Amino acid sequence: MALADLSLGLKLTIPMNSQTESVLFIGHGEWSQKVSNIIVASGSRLKPVVISARDFLSTEKQALPEGLILEDFNFIWITTFPDLQIKILEKLRDLNSKIVIEKPIALTLAHIEQLNSILPKIRSSVYLSQPWTFSKLWVSASRQILREHENLEICALRVGELERKMISPSLDWIPHELYLLASLMHSKELGNESLKLLSSRGSSKEIYLDYQVGEDMTVNLQSGKSSSRRAYWRISVADQIRLEIDFDSKRIKAREGVREITEEFDSDNPIMNMLENYRAFSSDVNWDLIFRLYSEAILATGGER
Repeated sequence: MALADLSLGLKLTIPMNSQTESVLFIGHGEWSQKVSNIIVASGSRLKPVVISARDFLSTEKQALPEGLILEDFNFIWITTFPDLQIKILEKLRDLNSKIVIEKPIALTLAHIEQLNSILPKIRSSVYLSQPWTFSKLWVSASRQILREHENLEICALRVGELERKMISPSLDWIPHELYLLASLMHSKELGNESLKLLSSRGSSKEIYLDYQVGEDMTVNLQSGKSSSRRAYWRISVADQIRLEIDFDSKRIKAREGVREITEEFDSDNPIMNMLENYRAFSSDVNWDLIFRLYSEAILATGGER
């Protein structure tokens, strides 16, 4: 059964179990190891292989497992810092494959300019690492948001303890919300001109972005460093919360008058959902919108060129 097109390209997917496939992670940090474990635990026939990004850039053939070449992999997932990701993309320019780039894709406006220049020259389909937009949780939540025809106020919060050495907490956490906002605009069939930045402020530790989306929706995005992890979207009408999406507990609470309806998605596997979709379809990322959102986030934190 086909799902509604509610993400940046969410379409009918084909289970990834018809034959053995493989994904190459270029970048051997904690995230690539975590995703590899998720893939293995899922029972998928997709085989993960992890190599060092720096080794790949300096000695491509030596970095790959013996007997394998880039064309042997169904996916190339680049999981390193933005400056290295850009260099790897340039190295992969002539490869005809499916490439996933990790968030954040840029930390400076110069990174945006470089990506904007190189992406049109790449033969492969290039995708964003955005598992939440392919989660069953978000599919259900998006449908419920779209059913609301009154003026909506959305408050989105994503904070946590993570603070990496080379990436500020603000720009580390905010991409989740940028991708979900872009997904929501896609679902509402709104053009980029329908999004208006009302206000922005931030620092390396926290970021606030306020948007007008079309004529009937405002969205407040807040991300950054916190002593505890929280990730939710709250949708209100006339100061009354209608819907609460909790990404950590994978739970949606909908309120209708005195009634409260809870949906739980404990078995949801957003990463596998995303890979199954990418396996079946070419990328249709709205790069102009993504670059704009990143640029506004970078400027809000006082980011340099």
